[in-house]
Amino acid sequence: MKKTIKVLGTLLLTLAMASACSPRTRDSSSSIPESADPGQTDASQAAPWPRILTDAGNHSVQLNSPPLRIAILHTNYLEYFFALGMPPIASAGASVGTAQQALETYETLAPYRDRAQVIDLGSSREINLEAVLEAKPDVIVTFAGHGGLDGIYAQLNQIAPVVLLNFADSWQKQTRDCAKIIGKEEVAEQIIEETERAIAAAYKVVSLQNKTVALFRTNGGKAFVGRGNESYYKSFGLQAPKTYTYDYARFSLEAVAQMNPDYLIFQDYKKTSQGFVKTLEASFVWLNLACVKNEKVLYFDDSLNTFGPLAMRLAAKKFEQLFQ
Repeated sequence: MKKTIKVLGTLLLTLAMASACSPRTRDSSSSIPESADPGQTDASQAAPWPRILTDAGNHSVQLNSPPLRIAILHTNYLEYFFALGMPPIASAGASVGTAQQALETYETLAPYRDRAQVIDLGSSREINLEAVLEAKPDVIVTFAGHGGLDGIYAQLNQIAPVVLLNFADSWQKQTRDCAKIIGKEEVAEQIIEETERAIAAAYKVVSLQNKTVALFRTNGGKAFVGRGNESYYKSFGLQAPKTYTYDYARFSLEAVAQMNPDYLIFQDYKKTSQGFVKTLEASFVWLNLACVKNEKVLYFDDSLNTFGPLAMRLAAKKFEQLFQ
């Protein structure tokens, strides 16, 4: 272990000495990844460089030219950079699973699976500095408050400039912030416009229905956990049951029975949700729910829980189809 730390320290020191005067400034001179859409590079070519960004951690980050090798430390941002036409070259996982698992299973990323090779940086909970260093990123992106980040923030900055985003910001704001990092502001506005149009189309269909919808995760197949805040429900015109509360509230089966929603949607890993339902099938309370009797228990992919542009667009499609 001591040998690994010593080697890593030497590599970081060498990299820092070879870099520009400021450890937070890097000239991105690598070639455009083959997976990037060449038709979407106009915005980055026209953007003013160098540029200085003030990130969500209130750091001033200077980028000399459009970063072409992006490393992200949480899979939440995979969809943002894929949508912007600049897939990251490396990604850590999420609280559960790795980046590779996300690429292989996320429904939101299905259209992009064959468009990029993404280096898997392992767990987002234990950031692997050696793996990040070996990926040779031009910029490192994650969110402010990322667990364990404070202890290695300075070392990450020796590898490449670090930009922190606000995980709590709207998907529109986060799309724009990701676009500023790579100079794709015009592309971001196009993505936002197209996604908002899809959401509006779903709203027109859903809001006309007098049906209640309860969205849940399962806490690893153990309990009902509310999913989707009030703003999310309003975006799509969804009607929540009277006793449903937002923001990750936990509910017993009896509480769900009191809601008695017309539609019960698990937005989680499908196998986990289905396994959870299996444990309920012997319950008289479960079997007497209106949604169970009417076969309106549905399973949406866990990737919708990023609430990013691709997730919102896919959710819009699903809700519109559900209520047509």
